[in-house]
This record gives sequence, C-alpha cells and structure tokens, in this order.
Amino acid sequence: MLKNTLLKKLRLDNVFIPLLVVALSCTLLIASNYLTIKILSASRAYINGESHYSKGQKDATRHLTTYLLTSDSNEWQSFQRELSVPKGDKIARLGLINNAPIETIEAGLRAGRNNSEDFDDLIWLFKNFRSVSFFAEAIKEWENADLSIEKLAILGQNVNQKITAKSLTSSDKENILKKINTLSIELNQNEKAFSEKLSSGLRSIKNLLLLINIFFSLIIIGSVSIYYWVIVTKLKRSKTETEETNKSLTIVNKELDQFVYSASHDLRSPISSLKGLIEIMNTENNVTQLRAYLALMNQNLDKQDQFIKDIIEYSRNKKTKLAIKKVSLIQTIEEAINQNQFRQETKKISINKNLNIDSIDSDELKLKIIINNLLTNAIKYSDSGKENCYITINTYADDQGNKIVISDNGIGIKPEYQNKIFDMFFVTNNNNKGTGLGLYLVKDAIKTLNGTIEITSKINIGTKFTINLPKKYDQLIS
Repeated sequence: MLKNTLLKKLRLDNVFIPLLVVALSCTLLIASNYLTIKILSASRAYINGESHYSKGQKDATRHLTTYLLTSDSNEWQSFQRELSVPKGDKIARLGLINNAPIETIEAGLRAGRNNSEDFDDLIWLFKNFRSVSFFAEAIKEWENADLSIEKLAILGQNVNQKITAKSLTSSDKENILKKINTLSIELNQNEKAFSEKLSSGLRSIKNLLLLINIFFSLIIIGSVSIYYWVIVTKLKRSKTETEETNKSLTIVNKELDQFVYSASHDLRSPISSLKGLIEIMNTENNVTQLRAYLALMNQNLDKQDQFIKDIIEYSRNKKTKLAIKKVSLIQTIEEAINQNQFRQETKKISINKNLNIDSIDSDELKLKIIINNLLTNAIKYSDSGKENCYITINTYADDQGNKIVISDNGIGIKPEYQNKIFDMFFVTNNNNKGTGLGLYLVKDAIKTLNGTIEITSKINIGTKFTINLPKKYDQLIS
C-alpha cells in the first residue's frame, strides 16, 4: 500500500513539474522581452539624441560661417543657441560619469533637446552598459566630439572678438574657415562612429536576447506538450474514475488548450518575425535599411508588449471595484490623445474635438480604458491611402445619458465582423495589429458602467462608435 501511495505521489509530481518549468520559463521570457524592449527603446533614444546633437553642431557651424562672412549679430546669437544642444549633452554625460544629481543630468538632456519621456531610458542604458565594450567605445567618440565642440566654441569667441573689435582681415577669414571645416569633418566622423558602434553592439545584444527568447519558447512548448501528454495518458488510465474527476480533467484540458494557443501563437509569432528579420539583416550592409529592420523588430516587440499589457489591464479591470466620482471627460480625452501622439500613424491624422460636456459621474479607470482603446484603434486602423485622415471626438448630453462619439475615416470593419469585434481575442484576418483584447475591455467596462455601445462602419469609408453612459449611478450595484 505504501508503494502504491508513493507511485501516485510521484506521478502527481511529474504532472506539475512541466507546469513549474512553464511558469519559470514564462517569467524569464517576460523578463527577457522586457529587457529587449528596454534596450531598443534606449537605443532609439540615443540615436534620436545623436541626430539632435549632429543637427545642433551643423546648424551652429553654418551660423558661425555666416556670421564670419556677414558680421550679422543675429547669426552669432543663433550660433550660441544651436551650440547649446551638444553642450547640454556634454553636461549630461559628465553628470552620468560623476554621479551628479539627477536634476543636473536631466537639465543637460533637456538642453540637448532629448524627449523628457526618454530620460529614464537614456540614463538606464548609460549606467548599466557603461563598461560594456561597444558602449564604452561609443562614449569615447561622444567625449572626442565634445572636445571638438569646445574648440568650435572657442573659435566662435575669437571670431566674435575680432568682429566686435573690427579687426577681422581677409586672411583671418580664410584661416578661420579652414579651422571650421576641419572641426566639421572631425565631428562628422565622431558622430558617425558613435552611431555605428552603438548599432553594432545593440545588434549583438538583440541576437543574444533573440536566442534566449527562442530557447525559452521551445522549453514552454515542450513542457506544455509533455504536460498535455501526461494529462491524456492519465485520462486513458482513469476511465473508471468518478464523474467529478472527469469533469475536473475536462476543465483542465480547456484551460490547457487556451494556454497552448496563447503560448504558441501570441508569444511565438513576434519571435518568429524577429528571427526572420535577423536573417535578412545578416545579409544587409545599408545602415538606413538596417534601421528600418530595427524599426520592424521594435514593432514586433511592441505588439508582444501590448499583448502582455492588455492581459494586465484586463486583470486589473476585473479586480478593481467600481469607484464613481466626478471625472473630467475633457482631461481624460486629452490624456488619451497625448498617450498616442508619438505613434507613427498619428502624424498623418487630424484629431477634431467637439467636447460639449466635461465633468461627469463615472469610474475614472474604466472611462480611460474606453476612450484610450477606441482612440488607439482608430489610429491603428486609419487608412494610409487617404490624403486626409481624421478622427472626430464628440461629447454631449441628452435625455438618455452622456454620449461619447468617436468616428474616423479609416479602413472600416466588414459587416460579418461587426458582431464579433467585442469578443475576447477576436482579430480580423486582414491585419496583425491587434491583440483581440482592446475592444473586449471597452465592452466590459461599458457593461460595468451600465452603459451601451453602438457601432456603425463601412469598408473604406470609416467607423463610428457611440457610447451612452448613465448620468447618475444611485441604483448601480458595484
């Protein structure tokens, strides 16, 4: 009897070992993907910062040359203004090296025209990868460029002194122009080397992280397959078990099917795309094309990150109790617009607002979920083939309640899909932009608020969502 008990316990442990491996692998995979996204975001921020640095240096050089030839004081002021961009980046670099207060570092980054939303990523990459060879070499090129900028600043002071004293000769102009040209060449070389070293190192890191992703994905799929095989084997050996046990196993299998689908499709699909892009990049030498491939890789990672965020938002929405209070509808809409302003598609879209109501009784979190998801969808599914893309947001109150109407002239939704778009994990087959959770969260939030949503859509014409929310919640049970 003791022997049989031990054998049963061993088989039970064998069932849960693959689940434990899956849970651990998923945790590591999420951490790995988070690190990948973090590195890509930081590298994008540095490349963007380098472009501002380069533009500031080139504009400063141009203004100094014009000032040298025309003695126009406005050109001198423009030279100083543009030169403050690379000088600001130098302040940030020295602050990071010397562990200066965060305010000092951020002030330098701000002077360098870096986006404030990128500050954390810029600082994080510098502090954590400063000693890594590729990044150390890139920082060295940055330092050399700063020395040349200092020389350019001194040269500018000399030019200003001579022009102010009216002692500038033709010979002086020729010599100064040669020095400006020499410094420009040096700076261009430093800037180019900085980008090349940074890109080369980041490609190596992404390749490594891709291999890690593939490794853990294979572990997850293998473990799930083993787990599925163990369950099926136990079912075959348990035909005489009670009906209650069979029902429990059926539930487990349904949950397992959902998990296999999520793991093999939603997690593996972006990784497969990344692998394909890596193979293409290995044969590509054009820097511009390589950056385009990096952007595609970033899009794949963004989609996977969005899937994880949607799952978290779904869980958060389910667990959070309804909290009705006064909410600013105008502020909520503005926040949703600001969150989406850096999307590539947003640049071509005109967002029109006709907001006739502001303060309403509602749940702030659920209202944000509704507006942000609908606005994000309208942006993602805009029609790039149209010359004038627009999104219109109308708010007003009538006898039925508070109305929010979001319409666009995007690609539209086929009639056969219009009754399915609010289902969990439903995505149309004409794109791969969505995770299938956004509109489900919208419908769930509106239902919790005792509201309604209606859709009107035509292919190639556009889509309109009309949300009706109650004005009062005295009778609402949370």
